[in-house]
Amino acid sequence: MNQNIFEELQVKKQNLLKIADKAAEYGWIPRENTDANNKSSISLEEIKERLNKETLTIGVIGQMKCGKSTFLNSFVFKDDILPAATTPMTAALSVITYGEKEHLVAEFYTKDEWTEQKMQAERNENEAANSLDQSKIKAAKELVSKAAKLGASLENYLGKTQEDSFNNLIEYVGADGKFVSITKSVTIYYPHEYLKGVEIVDTPGFNDPIVSREERTKEFLRKADVVIMMLYAGRPFDATDRDIIFQNVRQCGIGKVLVGINKYDIPFCDENNPEDEKQIKEYVKSEIKKACKECNDNTLVEILKDVEPIPLSAEMALLSELPMSKISNSEALNFAWERHCQNFGISSQKEMYKWSHLDNLVNAVKSMIENEKNKILFTKPINAILAAGDKIKTDTETELYKEKEKIKLLSMPDSEIEDIESDLNRAHKRLSKKMDSLGDDVDAKLKDIVRKGNNELEDIVDSACKRLVSIIDNDWGMMSSYESIRPKLDSVLDKLYTRDLKRAVESISEEGKNKIKDSVTEFFNKTEDILINYLPDFDSIDFIKSTKNQIQLDIEDSSLFHSSYSIDTEFGFSDGITALLHGFTFGILNSNNNFIVNFLSHNTNKQEIEDEINSISNNFNPMPYLESAFEKKEEVKNVVREKFLTELIEPLQEQIKEINTKKGKKEEELRIAEDRIKELTDKQQLIINQLESISQMKNSI
Repeated sequence: MNQNIFEELQVKKQNLLKIADKAAEYGWIPRENTDANNKSSISLEEIKERLNKETLTIGVIGQMKCGKSTFLNSFVFKDDILPAATTPMTAALSVITYGEKEHLVAEFYTKDEWTEQKMQAERNENEAANSLDQSKIKAAKELVSKAAKLGASLENYLGKTQEDSFNNLIEYVGADGKFVSITKSVTIYYPHEYLKGVEIVDTPGFNDPIVSREERTKEFLRKADVVIMMLYAGRPFDATDRDIIFQNVRQCGIGKVLVGINKYDIPFCDENNPEDEKQIKEYVKSEIKKACKECNDNTLVEILKDVEPIPLSAEMALLSELPMSKISNSEALNFAWERHCQNFGISSQKEMYKWSHLDNLVNAVKSMIENEKNKILFTKPINAILAAGDKIKTDTETELYKEKEKIKLLSMPDSEIEDIESDLNRAHKRLSKKMDSLGDDVDAKLKDIVRKGNNELEDIVDSACKRLVSIIDNDWGMMSSYESIRPKLDSVLDKLYTRDLKRAVESISEEGKNKIKDSVTEFFNKTEDILINYLPDFDSIDFIKSTKNQIQLDIEDSSLFHSSYSIDTEFGFSDGITALLHGFTFGILNSNNNFIVNFLSHNTNKQEIEDEINSISNNFNPMPYLESAFEKKEEVKNVVREKFLTELIEPLQEQIKEINTKKGKKEEELRIAEDRIKELTDKQQLIINQLESISQMKNSI
């Protein structure tokens, strides 16, 4: 039987907190952020805040009768919780998350949104610009029709939220629910601890007549860590599935989309034309490929090209998880149990789960979460904790070396002390030169990257603007509305926002990090020889390794953008072009004179819009983004200078000066140094044991 992936996530979080608490107990990290300006060490409080703030979002999309509710019942609840009585036209945006008590909160449309709904419903379906526009008109008509049962009370609900019992969920999402016509979204709160920090989002709005809810659906899909598209195996990838893919899936990024083919047992057990899992998968893959080719959408091709559809049976998975007493007491559940047992030769719930193949989908979801979430939630904090412990170990060993050097110096004649002082001065001078060289090397490499990045981002924006102009110039006819070209424009803008620019800046950032790492590695290779020559008894290998780890952590934590910068808002496309385009609609006029006027104004407006797009392209300046890149380079240079000079060489130089002033107190100084060595040796062994303990705890994550 599979383990619940949300429970696993909570266990990992708790184990990380145990590690962080132990690290705070050891004194590696502070318990609280006492100094807002001190970012040198992660704190226990910061780790707790990150874990509480970070949300795992899984989006589920798919048409009616594909079995989403049954899948969610098995995947999330392991119980028969959600009703399945929804229609594609009336299903609300639904979010499942943690709550201390079992309840729901429904958000109703505002008065403006309901007016928009009624205006859509008044349109003639023959006026629709395309099939998507037509489906929105149908949806609006159905919702307005269903609103009749609310009568005069409808106005009292608009713009409000309503908390209700979980038992009344069907009233908000059911086909005949009382509030289904005005429900914008429903948040389902459920008291399972493993749902803390988790959002499961059912996003059915592929034909949403309300723009604001459609935009919310898009936003959920953009931010989702995983998006599961559920198909019905009895009719996989039909016209409705295509609509969902074209409208919703393009909002998602690469590596986030999974395709599940639910109810695979139906074609599998078909007496006349049975299909095994491989045949079902290959058919869906070919249909996806064909659809992407026909729509000529490169974004979809990139998102879906590596997707491996996964056949499964959510019903069989749920039957394997329900108590047998509940199955036997339900006519529908018992019938399903008997049918699957007969078709697959099943005699136990364990076999039922195995044949459900849900594990294949669960493991695919786990893999995506581990690739994305684990790095943010677990890898970075653990690396920071271990780096903090490693720093204490290295600092202790450095102090131990200084005390041993002190004893050596106290036992030497003055002439030999002068030689060591001379060696330290030469080491300081040579290391300073190497550090200046490191700074110059890093600056030169990053300057080149910023220059190339500037050109690359400009080219990306120019290319997108040219495509927008081409669509307006070639596809926006005099007798067509803006809605007829909106999907194409949205496709270009979505690709620009969510893929092209994002991917480009990530690539620039990664290249910069690698260049800094290369420069640091070259620097350490050269400085190790200096330490060996001038500090022969010093363990330079561990010292350099610790310093390098600290710098690597600083580099990985750096970000290309300030948090204040946002591609969507800074480039101005959303508020500029889209708002401008929404202001123009054209239709066929009966009068020839009016037709000519319309023709002339249409061409004038087209030119104005094209000029606006071109001005955005011409005025786009990527430097604010690029100039905020790689700010950690100064920290890298400061860490190197601090570790090699401030903490190592300069204290040894000061030590010699101090010894020269205490020539008559050597015996007392020797005794103090020997006591200090014993103290540091004990501390060294303690930190070694602590590092071993934390490393063992790390294996639980």
